[in-house]
Amino acid sequence: MQKKSLFFFLLLSVSCIAADGEEDPFLFDLTEESSGESAPGESFMNTRFSNTVEGRLRKFTRQSDFLSSRLRLDSSFLADNRYFSFYVNGLFDYDEAVRPYDRVLRASLYELYTRINGSELGLSGTKVSLGKMRVSWGVNDGRSTVDVLNATYMKDPMANGRTVSRWPSWMFRLEQSTDAGNFEGVILPFGKDRKSARHGSPWELSSTGYIRDLADKGMVKLEEHHNPKKVEWGIRYIKYMSGFDFGAAGYFGFSDLPALKRTGNAMFLMEPVKSQVFNINSAMTLGNSTLRAEAAYSRDVPVYDDAGNLYYTGMQQFIAGWDRNFDYDIYGNVQFFFDHYNSYTNDYGMTFSLSQKYLNDALSVGVNALYGYRNEHSVEAFAEYIVSDSLTLNLRGYMIGGGPDAGFYKTYDRNDYVEVGFKYYL
Repeated sequence: MQKKSLFFFLLLSVSCIAADGEEDPFLFDLTEESSGESAPGESFMNTRFSNTVEGRLRKFTRQSDFLSSRLRLDSSFLADNRYFSFYVNGLFDYDEAVRPYDRVLRASLYELYTRINGSELGLSGTKVSLGKMRVSWGVNDGRSTVDVLNATYMKDPMANGRTVSRWPSWMFRLEQSTDAGNFEGVILPFGKDRKSARHGSPWELSSTGYIRDLADKGMVKLEEHHNPKKVEWGIRYIKYMSGFDFGAAGYFGFSDLPALKRTGNAMFLMEPVKSQVFNINSAMTLGNSTLRAEAAYSRDVPVYDDAGNLYYTGMQQFIAGWDRNFDYDIYGNVQFFFDHYNSYTNDYGMTFSLSQKYLNDALSVGVNALYGYRNEHSVEAFAEYIVSDSLTLNLRGYMIGGGPDAGFYKTYDRNDYVEVGFKYYL
């Protein structure tokens, strides 16, 4: 079944606190003037440590129980100088509304990586990164055919709202800037770090839940293999010009989500399958507007026939978009997409977002939506208010549904919710 990006998101922001001192090489005195270069024999290191407390209370509107009452501590540490930087980010969750399969308390390593600035070591325009990272390719609004370096976080795909939530992967990343353009290559030695929805989760696909029910009753044998631990890699090229950008990318790995296939009489296997994606994209600026176009070809996309049997087909994707910053702090974005399968039903539709800021940019109000031709739809309305430099409040409503019976949208048809939340920077 083709995996589509369904949700729209707000990137977590991080506040930074700089420590000061004199003797410790990891600390510095903010009151001293500096040319930005360290004296011979000295190590000038900038360190920043931040903690953010987030709370959210999500209530189903079509079910009786709560979806989430999570309280999260988001802790980050950054150390950097001319030559390299080191970053680590951890999440500590407490949620009393979780399902029986999950834990009330959970600690997760989100990111852990180091980045080397090659320009300071005689390698002009070179950056090397190594560790666990969240790397976005493509645009953040609407759909992107090449945002594939990190697996969809199916334990909570709408973790932050507004776009699909993805989980960082262990990778080696090389970035090279040249007069001809910017080149980037990534190698994931263990593949994507896939986090699948457990049995009984509101984010579990209906087809997967049905097979798992049969397996629990002993009627079939199901083997789940979500992380093959095989090498995946990708390359990307971007050229920035005056008023025009052009890019191309390729990714060679495995499908974002596991596919369910029959391996014998009453025997099933759920695992990712090989995936190759090739993308070209461009953007043109016209005043306050930006026009975007994107095309991609994917090989061996897993889909299912009417009997539920797995087979593979090629897919061509086309996206055309327009966004504009209007007067009075209004932002609008529209995308039209068309997915053509060589031997499967085509899919097409549009995404839409509109937001406006009020009260000296302290209040943001907006709506994000997707609609597909088989009545696939998702609508998010949100309001966020910056009370102070330390506190932000938010209110959100989300509605999703439609589509074929075994698809994402139909599976999540009863997962409409409302949410109140806050973010406090310590």
